[in-house]
Amino acid sequence: MKKVLFLTSTSVYLFLLLIVISISAFFVSCKKDKNEKTENLCPVVAASSVPQVVKDSFAVGYPTTIVITWFNKDSVNYCAYFKTATNVETLAEFANNGSFIKEQIETHNDNEQEDSTTAGVKTTTSCECETHKEGD
Repeated sequence: MKKVLFLTSTSVYLFLLLIVISISAFFVSCKKDKNEKTENLCPVVAASSVPQVVKDSFAVGYPTTIVITWFNKDSVNYCAYFKTATNVETLAEFANNGSFIKEQIETHNDNEQEDSTTAGVKTTTSCECETHKEGD
């Protein structure tokens, strides 16, 4: 004798409700993940609010370069975003006292940066915090 699967209207509604709840949970988790990724953005700061000693250190290290955007990293360091003469996107990080910390070069490989101060180690952060550069 054959067994026949008989679905009641209640079981169909419960099945559809389960699908809707699953899809909703998926989208909520994706939205939460996106929000978490943007929480660590380093704020853009005006050049006038960057300590003069930091700007002077940048000018010594990069005498022919103009900063496009300054970022404040956790009120401890400053990152300068600029393009080199060969149009390479670069971030240089300085402490509040003006001491140079590191430089990162954009590689354009899945948003990786190459830390030029540690022999080509690739990172996925910009000055150890996410930055939103002009044109992103």
